[in-house]
Amino acid sequence: MTPRRPEPTADPATAGTQAGRLRPTTFALAVAAVCVLGLLLRLPTLAGRSLWLDETYSAWFSALTLHQLWTDVPRYETHPPMYYSMLVLWRALFGASEGALRSLSVLASVLTIAVVACAGRVLRSLPGRDVAALVAALFLAVNTGSVAYAQQARPYALETLAATLAILAAWSLLERLLAGRTGARDVGAPAAALAVSTGATLWMHDTGAMVALGVWAGLALTLLVHTRGQRGRQSLVLGAAGLGAVAVFSPFLPLLALQATHVAATAFWVRSEPKDLVAAWYLVTGGSDSTLACFGVLMLAGLVAAWRRCRPQALFVLVVLLLPLSAVLAFSFLVKPIFIDRLFEWMTPLAMVVAAIGAVAALPSRASPAWRVAAIAITVGLSLKATYWLLAWQREDWRGIVQAIERQARPGDLVVVVPNELSVPLAYYARGPAFPELLCLPGPFPALDLPRVYVANLGAPRIAPEDIAALRARLATHGRVWYIDRLADLYDVDDSVRREIAARHTLRSTGHSLAIHWSLYD
Repeated sequence: MTPRRPEPTADPATAGTQAGRLRPTTFALAVAAVCVLGLLLRLPTLAGRSLWLDETYSAWFSALTLHQLWTDVPRYETHPPMYYSMLVLWRALFGASEGALRSLSVLASVLTIAVVACAGRVLRSLPGRDVAALVAALFLAVNTGSVAYAQQARPYALETLAATLAILAAWSLLERLLAGRTGARDVGAPAAALAVSTGATLWMHDTGAMVALGVWAGLALTLLVHTRGQRGRQSLVLGAAGLGAVAVFSPFLPLLALQATHVAATAFWVRSEPKDLVAAWYLVTGGSDSTLACFGVLMLAGLVAAWRRCRPQALFVLVVLLLPLSAVLAFSFLVKPIFIDRLFEWMTPLAMVVAAIGAVAALPSRASPAWRVAAIAITVGLSLKATYWLLAWQREDWRGIVQAIERQARPGDLVVVVPNELSVPLAYYARGPAFPELLCLPGPFPALDLPRVYVANLGAPRIAPEDIAALRARLATHGRVWYIDRLADLYDVDDSVRREIAARHTLRSTGHSLAIHWSLYD
C-alpha cells in the first residue's frame, strides 16, 4: 500500500485568501475595526490636557489672518505656513478649544492608519499582502508615538500622512519600473501620486526634505542595483516625479530661502547627546525599552523576510528608514545640533509595515499560527501599556499655571516671563481680568530685529543688560512679582532677571511643570 501523503499546510499569512488577499467584506470590516480602535485611543484627554508651548504657537498663528501668515510670520517662524493656514480654516469651523485645535491631527492620524491598512491592495510585492497591511495598521493604531502626535495641534500627524502616501506611491512606482513598465499609462498614476504627496510633505514641515531625500535616493539606488537597461526612461520617470514635487512646493521656495537664513542666524536650543543615536527608534517603536526590544526583533525579522522575497523593495525600505536619519545625526554631531526625535515621526508607519512583515511572513509556512498570534498579541499589549502611561502624563500645564496665579493674584502684582515667547501660551489662557500685569523681556513676542542672539526663532532673543534696567524700573512700582521661566539658561545665560528680582524681593513659593518654573516674590 502506498502511504498517504500529508496534506500541505497552508501559510497562515495567506490562509483563506488568494496570494494574501482577503474577501472584500472581511477586508472592509477589518479596516473599519482597526481605524475605530485608533480613533478611540486618540480621543481620551484630547480636550482635558493643557496645550504645551509649541501647541500654543499653533493657536497663536491660526488666530492671524492668512495674509499675515504668508507675509509677516515667515520673517521669524521656521516652518511653512501651510499647516497654520489649514488650522485657520479648521478653527473657523470647529472653534479654538484644545480639543478642536487637536482634532485636525486626530483626523490625519486615523487616515494614516487607513492608508497603511489598504497598502496590501496596492503593493503586489508586500509579503503577506492584506494580512500584513492590516497587522501594520493595528500596530500603528496602538503605537504610542503615533497617539502622542495625533493629540497635538502640530503638523507632525499631517506630515506623517503625506509622507506615508509618498512612500507607498514610490513603492508602487518601483514595482512597475522593476517589471520594465515605463509607459505613461503604467507609471503615470503612481508618479503623479508621488509628486503630489511629496510636495504636500514639504509643505507640512521644513524637514519634509528629508523624506524626499530618502525616497528618491532609495528609488535611484534600487533601480541602479536591480535593473539593467531602460535607465534613460527610468531617469525620466523619476525626474518628472521630482519636478512635479518641486512644482507643488514652488510657491514656498522664496520663503524657504528666507527661512534658511533664519535658521543659520539662530542659536538652536538642542544639544547633541549619545542618546540621540537611538532616540528616533524609541519614538518609532513606542517609547519604552520593552516596545523597542519587541519591535526591534520583529523589524529585523521583517527585513530578513523581505530581503528573501522582494530584495529590491527591501533595499528601498532600508534606504528610506536609514538615510534621512543618518544624515541628520551626522550633521548634528559634526556641524550643528538639529536632531529632535519628533522630526522622525513620519518613519513610524513604514516601520510598522516592516514589523508586520516580521510577524506575518517571517516564520516558515509550516510554523504554527499560534506563534504569529502570540507575537502580534505581545506587541500590541506592550504598545497599549505604553500608550496608557502616555495618556496619564501631562506635558506642560499652562492652563493650571494660569489658574493658580489667578487664584492667588492681588491688585498690583506683576508677572515677568523669560523668554518672551511665553507670552504666547499666556495669550491663550490668561484672557480674564484676574491675571496680573505682564512684563515680557525684552518685549512681547515676536521681538524682531534686535541686535542680539536669537534662540530657535527670530522672535525670541536673549536677555541683554538693557533689559535689566527696564525690569528694575518696573519692580520699583510693584509689591509682588511672579517670575515664570522656561529653559531660561538658553535665553538668560547669567540668570540676571531672577537675580535682579531676588535682590529686591523675598522668595515666597515655587512650582514647576516639566521645563516651566514659576516663583512668587514678595
